[in-house]
Amino acid sequence: MTPTPPAETLTWQQRARAAFDKLPTRWLVTSVLGVLLALSALLGGLDDAPATPVPELDPGDAYTGTQLKISIDRAILIDAFPEQGVTPEIEGNRLLVISATVDNVWDSPVRIAGQPNDADSVVPVGVDGIDASAAPSDLLVIDDGTTFRAVQPGVPVELAYVWEVAPDALAAGDDITVDILDRLQRKGFIVYGDVFDDPFVAAHVDLVIEDVGAGAETEDGDEG
Repeated sequence: MTPTPPAETLTWQQRARAAFDKLPTRWLVTSVLGVLLALSALLGGLDDAPATPVPELDPGDAYTGTQLKISIDRAILIDAFPEQGVTPEIEGNRLLVISATVDNVWDSPVRIAGQPNDADSVVPVGVDGIDASAAPSDLLVIDDGTTFRAVQPGVPVELAYVWEVAPDALAAGDDITVDILDRLQRKGFIVYGDVFDDPFVAAHVDLVIEDVGAGAETEDGDEG
């Protein structure tokens, strides 16, 4: 008498595969869709939430951020600021000046421009030689031309953000967009206070370039 071989022991993977093979295809599709929809509901839906559009401001309109309230006023091309010692490093280049009124709405002085940890504030867009990380080469107080680095709480100041540009980068009458940047506020340690990081574009301002030549008028009224 021939002995009966022992029944083959199936692994759990084989048993699961056999069970799935017996299910109608439409059941499988329905089950998979059900799982996907359940996961989608947990994660907030199939579609991403629509991004909030960045507001478009008119010149002179103010944007109030976590630290600074900023209004962009003018975009100017000028040869140099010789009295302040601000001249292009490359002969023939011009200076692009974005004038803005800046007010510190935080409770302590805010440094702007110059160092990686300083508050970002103003960046021209689409200008050759100026990218999103390009801090201004100089930052001047418009009233007296002195170099400026910190805004005191509740004391608005008119500032000139200065970048060097190639002579053919911009011309009078050109349109230019200027981004106002803000930062996220994160609670910090008691010793160091809150942290402001992750700069983002908070508003756009469209301006028309003015060219003031040398920036000073001669006695007969012509620009020098």
